Amino acid sequence: MNNYFTVSAIAILSIITLSACSDQDKDIEIPLSEVPASVITIVQNTLPGITLTEAEKEHKDGSIIYELEGKLINGKEYEIKITESGTIIKIELEN
Repeated sequence: MNNYFTVSAIAILSIITLSACSDQDKDIEIPLSEVPASVITIVQNTLPGITLTEAEKEHKDGSIIYELEGKLINGKEYEIKITESGTIIKIELEN
């Protein structure tokens, strides 16, 4: 009987741990068309001439963060992290 409770407790704790780790803080690739126009505009104004190529969406601490990748005409590639409200978190030169 004691083993049954131990195994049950371990199973329950495992399920709780796995569900807490499920989709939190996970980047999901999305089409650029799903990125709000205001977010795209802010990125394009910050890096004039950028051609965006990829987008990911992340749910983090109750907020949505977009990670966009793009290329300037000079060939330099950038990764931009920006909140749904338009606050740029990070701009990283990839090359």
